Amino acid sequence: MPETLVKTIGTALTTRGLTLQQRLSFVLQSLIPRTRATVMNPWAEQGSIFNRLTAEDLHAVIESAKGGDPRDLFALYRDIVLSDTHLQSEFNKRKLAILGDPLSVKPRDKTNADDKLAAKAVQIAIDTYRAPNPEDITSCPWLRACSHLLDGVLWPVAVLEKVFKPSSIPGLRFEFGELAIVPENLITFQSGPQDVTGKLKIRDTDANGYILGTTRMLDTSRYMVHRGHLLSSHDTWGGPMRSLLFWKLFATQGRDWWARFLERYGSPFLLGKYDQSDDDSRAILERAFSYAVKIGGLVVSRNTEVEIMQAAAQQSGDAFEKFIEIANKEISKLVVGQTLSSGQRSGSFGDAGRAKNEEGVRQDIRVFDAMMLGQTIEDQLIAQFLRINGLPGRVKILWGGESPEDAASLGTLLVSLSQAGLQVSDDAVEVISERIGFSVQKAAPAIPGGGMTGLPLSLLPLATALEAHEAQDDIARAAAAEVARAFRGSLAPIRRLIALSRSPQELEQSIRAFYSDYDPRRQAQLIEEALIAYAANGAAGVTAGRG
Repeated sequence: MPETLVKTIGTALTTRGLTLQQRLSFVLQSLIPRTRATVMNPWAEQGSIFNRLTAEDLHAVIESAKGGDPRDLFALYRDIVLSDTHLQSEFNKRKLAILGDPLSVKPRDKTNADDKLAAKAVQIAIDTYRAPNPEDITSCPWLRACSHLLDGVLWPVAVLEKVFKPSSIPGLRFEFGELAIVPENLITFQSGPQDVTGKLKIRDTDANGYILGTTRMLDTSRYMVHRGHLLSSHDTWGGPMRSLLFWKLFATQGRDWWARFLERYGSPFLLGKYDQSDDDSRAILERAFSYAVKIGGLVVSRNTEVEIMQAAAQQSGDAFEKFIEIANKEISKLVVGQTLSSGQRSGSFGDAGRAKNEEGVRQDIRVFDAMMLGQTIEDQLIAQFLRINGLPGRVKILWGGESPEDAASLGTLLVSLSQAGLQVSDDAVEVISERIGFSVQKAAPAIPGGGMTGLPLSLLPLATALEAHEAQDDIARAAAAEVARAFRGSLAPIRRLIALSRSPQELEQSIRAFYSDYDPRRQAQLIEEALIAYAANGAAGVTAGRG
């Protein structure tokens, strides 16, 4: 049990004049974080080592992280993302695929009143949350907080601090006070030379954000931890981003080597020729070359031969371009799961098929990221929010829906089911809403107005709208009072079908067509009741209507 918790319980138990319930309430409320514990100072950031990195330095950085101190490794990750336009663009694509979709809070069980109330409370709390200090880069609005957690798809771990405050929302005790970034340089897995546990810890800072020599265990009531990847190795091994380190090292060194090559051989250079036995001409030519830089030209004799030579930089440039292209493709495959979105397409049939397959991979990654981020928020933020507010319900966090192609396929499937005389159940409507990203509901059966628009034209009797209204009025006024009472609401059109049908067979066909989306057993029950009503009242009503 943490030492702070022991002290809190001891204080509560020795407080006189309080009931047991009040003491327990005191303990629980004291465990709710209400102030920030971590402070970020940009001047306390780990220095950059990327500009002087060698292969030996990179191995040393990896070994230091494996030993429990990942500060240099995380600083290297930071510098790589900030300095690489391609990696930064691909990383942004990965995040925007989630953050660009609308967020919705749904009850875990839509029939459970507690779950529905909890979903409404969470949605209100998210919508009303505002970062208390916009000038502080670590004090995040909701989307920026989610963006920081999504660093955990490449970083081994991303940590966010959560603070609650007394709520101004009616019915809630506490609401979100602040969501704050925990800088990576404060993450460590060592509390000292003798620490061999390898557990995640947070470095302490002073009031100005400078790192102290002490650490504290990560408190799940205060911090959120997101691991958005599938690697099962320990955080100290570097996460998915580690696989890009050597690609970036060689690409950066290759860029430096290419710049040196161009500096030495990229510009044209002069080649002079002289007679081997004429030393005077050679001396004149050498002096002319030395003055060429100052005067911008050459002064030589008429018989002296001078040529301007161009280095074969094109072939070297092609090799450099291909290497950078390969490095960027490896980055794209890791970050977004495909390469076509970052390169040119030739438009051939093969590329079209490949694009479809790679888009499927990208959608799988998007769905996975949304599920992982939603689970982290549900388990480490929303569950605590509901608990401290005394709400017993459960919710689920959803981002957007399926891709347009998958949504179109789902729509085609639903149309095919309807044409086959099948319909989705009420339970399936919620699943469909989650898949397409917005709420839908089953359409009510079409109720005819001026005409029987719900029936196929082949089943409509040859009667005018005026005759139909007259027939319905006659039934209501004369012998069909029982029919009017029996068929109400969505079954009201059956009264008109009885009035317009010339035979029991025609009535049965009309009911089957009009209520085609009903369960077959329900259809049979309606037909049976309608035929009984037709036998008792139909002839009189029809006769009166047509008389």
